[in-house]
This record gives sequence, C-alpha cells and structure tokens, in this order.
Amino acid sequence: MPPLWSRWLFHLLLAMHLLASAPLVLAGNASDDAAQDVPAGRAESPSLKSLPAHSNVLLAFLVSLEQGSQDFISTAKTFAGEVRLEISNSSGLVDSLSNHRGRDHFLRFLATLGGIILCSLLAFKIAGRALHRLVRGSMPTGQGPGVGSFAALLGRFLCSALSLAVFFAVFFVLLMSAIPGPSPERTMGGIVFVALTYALVLQVFARALLTPSSAGFRLLPVGDDAAKSLYRWLMAITWLAAALGACSIILEHVGGATSLGKVLYASAGVSTGLLLCAMILANKRRVAEALSADGGEHNVLTLLARHWHYPAMAYALSIGVFWSVRALSVEEPLVRLVLGMFLIPVCIGLDFWVRRLLEMASRDEPVAFSLNADADEDGPAPAGDRFRQLPQRKGLKKYYPLILKALRVALIVFAIFLMFRVWGVEIPVGWLFARDILGILFVGVACLVIWEVISIRIDRQLQEEMALSGVNAEEMDEGGGAGGSRKATLLVLLRKFMMAVLVVMGTLMGLSALGVDIAPLIAGAGVVGLAIGFGAQTLVKDILSGIFFLIDDAFRVGDYVETGSAKGTVEHISLRSMRLRHPRGMIYTVPFGGLKILQNYSRDYIVTKLDFRIRYDADIEKIRKVIKRVNKDIQADESLKNGLLSDIKSNGVRGMEDSAMILRVKFKTVPGHQFVTRKEVYRRIQEAFHKNGIEFAHRNVTVYLPPEVQSLLAANGAGDKSVAGSAIGAAAAATIMQEEERARAAAEAAARAKSAE
Repeated sequence: MPPLWSRWLFHLLLAMHLLASAPLVLAGNASDDAAQDVPAGRAESPSLKSLPAHSNVLLAFLVSLEQGSQDFISTAKTFAGEVRLEISNSSGLVDSLSNHRGRDHFLRFLATLGGIILCSLLAFKIAGRALHRLVRGSMPTGQGPGVGSFAALLGRFLCSALSLAVFFAVFFVLLMSAIPGPSPERTMGGIVFVALTYALVLQVFARALLTPSSAGFRLLPVGDDAAKSLYRWLMAITWLAAALGACSIILEHVGGATSLGKVLYASAGVSTGLLLCAMILANKRRVAEALSADGGEHNVLTLLARHWHYPAMAYALSIGVFWSVRALSVEEPLVRLVLGMFLIPVCIGLDFWVRRLLEMASRDEPVAFSLNADADEDGPAPAGDRFRQLPQRKGLKKYYPLILKALRVALIVFAIFLMFRVWGVEIPVGWLFARDILGILFVGVACLVIWEVISIRIDRQLQEEMALSGVNAEEMDEGGGAGGSRKATLLVLLRKFMMAVLVVMGTLMGLSALGVDIAPLIAGAGVVGLAIGFGAQTLVKDILSGIFFLIDDAFRVGDYVETGSAKGTVEHISLRSMRLRHPRGMIYTVPFGGLKILQNYSRDYIVTKLDFRIRYDADIEKIRKVIKRVNKDIQADESLKNGLLSDIKSNGVRGMEDSAMILRVKFKTVPGHQFVTRKEVYRRIQEAFHKNGIEFAHRNVTVYLPPEVQSLLAANGAGDKSVAGSAIGAAAAATIMQEEERARAAAEAAARAKSAE
C-alpha cells in the first residue's frame, strides 16, 4: 500500500488545483462582462497591440479584474438601496405574503405551516425507527466485512427511503387539507416542501455514509467521534442552506421583494463558507493527529498537519464569497455552491474507494470486501516444513503503484474540468487526446491484458503441476528431492517466451501507431539477428543444447542433478543455462553447451545402502531377525511408510576388515525421502542392537611383541611394562592413521582426475 504522506500530498495538490481555478473563472466572467461593455471602437486598443503577447494577456486580465470589481461595487450599492426600501416597506411585504389578509392571517399560516412541518418530520422519525426495528432481527450486526454488511447497509438505506416516502405523503396530505385552493400560502408550502425534501435526501445519504450510530456499517474510514461530529456539521450546513434558499425564493417570487430575496439567497455562500471554517477549526486537532501519525519531527507531512486548516479555510471562504458575488448578478444555482464546496471531499472519498478496490483485486484468493482499514489482510501462514513451494505471483499488486498514480491523475483532471464546467467555463478537451496517443494506450492495455491472462493460466497450471516435497529443508542432504514435473518446467520457459513476444510486438505496434514505418526495422532486425548468429556460435550452441535436453526430459525444475564438479537442485532454467543450488547454499550456473554427462537423482526411486561394522563373534541370523523387526516397525509408521518403496532388508556380510565384519542394509524410497528414512533406520537399529546385546565393532590395534621384548619387559617390572606398552600402542596408532590419510589422499586424487577427464 502507498505511504500515508503520498495520499495526503495528492489531496493537497488537488486542493491547490481547484483553488487556483476559481480566480481564473472569476477573471473569465469579468472579462466577458468587460468585453460586452467596451464600445466597438475601443475593443482593440493600440497600446495593447504594441505589447508582447504575454503582456497583452496579463493586462487584459488586470483590466477585467478592475472592471469586474467596479461592476460588483455598483451592483452592491444598487442592492443596498433597494433592500433598505423593501425592509422599510415591511407592511407591504407581509401584505403580499398573506394575500392581502393582514398580519394575523399570516401568523396563523406560519403556525399552520410549522405544525405541518413538525407532524411530517415526526412521522418521518417514527416510520424510520419502526422500519429499522422491524428488520433489525434479520440483519447482520455489521461487525465483520463481507456481503452481509452490504446487505445490511442496503436494508438500512431502503428503510430510510421508505421513511422519506412517509414524510412526502404526510406533508402532502396535511398541506392539501389545510390549504385547499390555489393561493400564495400553498405556493409557500410547496417551496418549503421542496427545500425539506432536498435536506432530508442529503441527510439520508450522509447517514448512510457516516452511520454515526453504528460503526459496523460505516463506509468512510473515520472513528465514532469524528463521524458524529462530521455528520452534525454537514447537517447544520445543509439545513442552513435549505432555510436560506426557501426564504429567499418566497421573498422574491411570493412577497415581491426581489432585491431582499437575492441578497438572502446570495448570503448562503458566505454563510456556508463560515460554517465550513467553523467545522475545520473544530476538527483541526483530529485531522492534524491523523496527518502527523507517520511523520517525523521535520517531515513535510508534519508541517502540513500543523497548518492544514489555513488553506482549507481559505478555500471554503473563497468558494463561498465567489458564489455569493456571482449570485447577486446572475442566476446561480445552489448546486454549484455544493459542488464547489464538497468536490475535494468527494475526490478524497473516491481515492479511498479506488485504493480499497485495488487492494481487494490484488489479493491472490477471493475475499470479502473489508470495511475495516485495520483488518488483517494476510492469509494463513505457509507450512514451515516445506522445502520447495511455488511462489505466489503478485498479479495486479505489482501494477498497484502505477494504476493508483494514473487514477489519481485522472481524478485531478476530472476535478479541474468539473470545476470549470460547474462555474460555466467551457473548455474543449478533444485536442487533449490525439488519435495516436489513444492508439498507443490501447496497444499497451491490450498487451497488458493478454499478458495477465497468459500468466494467470500458466500459474494455475504450475500450481497443479509443481508438487511440494513436504521435506524439511534442514534435513536435506546431497541427493535432492522428488523434483518437479516436465510440464511445469516447460511452462516457465513458455511464459518467458510469451513475454518477449508481447514486448516486441507491443513496441512495434506502438511505433506504427505513431506513424513510424516499421518495415525497415523488421528487415534490419533480421540482418542484425543473422550477424549475431554468426558471431555468437557458443550462445546458439547453448540454446540448441538446452532445447534438446528439455525435449529428452533430462531434468526439470526441482530435480537434484550432478554434472562434472557441479551438483545441486535445479532452481531456474533459462534459454542458455540452468542454475543449481548446492545443499550448502552455493549457486552454480551451468551453460547447456557444457553439459556432457548429467546424473539425475530425482527420478523414479533412490536405493540407499547402509554399512554397519559388527564384531566377528556376532550372530548373523540374529541380526537378520532384528533388522526384520525394525522393518515392521517402520512400515507401521504412517509418516515413513508412504516414502518407502521396498522393505528394509539385510544383505548379509559384504566384507571382512581387520577388526570387524561389514554388514549391509538396503532399502528403496521415493526421491527426497531417503534422508528421513535413513535417520530412522540408524536410530532404530542402534536401539534394537543395544536391546538384544549386539555390539558394534570398534577399531582397535593388536600389537604382537617378539619374545625378546617380552622377556625384557618382564625383567624390568610392571611399571616399566605399562609405560612401554603405551608407547608401543601410540606408535602403532600413529602408523595406522598415516596409512589411512595416504589412502584418503589417493582416493581424492583419483576423483579429481576422473572429473578432469
């Protein structure tokens, strides 16, 4: 997952882009108004023509700002005078609102309308509680992630929608009953009804997103206190905007106070901005702690956490003031104010959901969508006693940073263009995406999709074909395990070949989309390939030898092989070489062209022969019976039985040495299981021999002294005899050790000479 500072840096850049777009929109609108007011003869000033292009644009921008400021001051003065007149004529305003029936009738209407609103909201509340109580028993608790949580969330949302329907019905019935005929009172009631509807719909959506009373259903990653605080502030802003909008429309269209209605309507922008500033200050510490959680003392994120509220308040106030200024001069819908205020939070929420969807899609196993950001995303740990295991591919996870950056750039571009569109600035975007760029993107995406499909299919086959040995890595010795399958080995090479083909074809198609003639490139590549073929005969030899080795199925990934002085487990096979891992950890890279004789220890079976030194006076028949009982015990052990392919049997005496008889025991096992079986055979035979009184023969030296030396020792006494005997024994032992060392050196020299041949 990307670090926290990158996400908040994205949010900061998005806010800066959107904040910078507001002055441009203001300048554009002001320049349009200025262009309409400038006479035709003064449209092209000579002074502007004489300036450079960039100075001309800057001067036009400053002139448009000045003209817009003057127009705003003039409009504000006009509205101030008209508002004073309308306020001074309050009796006429009340008369218009009461349909010329007087102040008492208007007060009775307000009381009636208040009762209708109170009854409708009470019905909305009661219906909501009753519906939630009705379905609460059949709904999940929401404590765990998954489909059940979404079903429960959908059920809660449907209950809220039905509660809204109850509110609509009650308000409509009461309004029609209290005010039977068409009149200004019914018109005002309809305006209030529309305002309440907008406010309640926004309340339902805010409750569905934040769920301040139930953390298990919350879609946004915030705590309980933060959710309750955010919900209260959003509702305060919503109800304030709804009240100001309803009152302004009533004053303008029913009461005839056009200027007062416009001023009240325009005040919604400034009021909303001030409320947002209050919300920012109230949550300043909470957001700062979240931002600085992963930051150091001098981290940029820590600096942003200390001062984040200043740009946020400046943004809220600038959007509110800008909307209020425009609302005084033109018909400005409230939706522009809402979008301008909450576009950045919406983009932040989209960024969060995109990251959650990518995390869900990048998992190897299908899992339920988690609503808890702190949930454990790790699967069950792999078995600790596995020697070889097919590594899990990351799949989409390896493209996670690239996809996330691309989607964030798309979010920034979308937010900027949406902001321009909201404020009435039309920008043609067709020229931003040329046909060639789209063609290259299509080729890249197509190659990526094809590669992912091929990789997934190959990985599934590898998981089926690649057998796990189930042998402890610490118990492995020279000889290796059972090895892999031939199909798995060829699939690994096929995946590399397909990747090379897709890269080459994608590059050529991309160049072709840019208009490059790729025919000379293909011809040149053929000539270069021919030259490389003549100059790299060893490389060609390695590749061809490897192909024939694979056709002959001489080795596979996971086999334990020996070739010359190199031996180990086949870890990797490329087009020209294979990589061997020695049991002690060393890596051998062996080109295929250098392979002459290859021994594979991982095919079919392994015969293990064990030699034991026993005394000359041992009973051979008794030993045979003891080994037979050991075989029965091992065959009864389920953990060892599956690895045995034959009985453990005695081959009798295979040789005689100076001080012992050599008894041989042999058995056949599955490749890789011989070491575990060998350890058990050694242990059980030692215990059985000790139990049955059979002794192993130890190396000893018998020294025969001439009669003269014996008589001399007898004459010198017992003490001198023991000293002389010890000296003679030590000399004999040293002689034997020298002979054994010479024999060992001769054997090593013979082995080196054989490998050199």
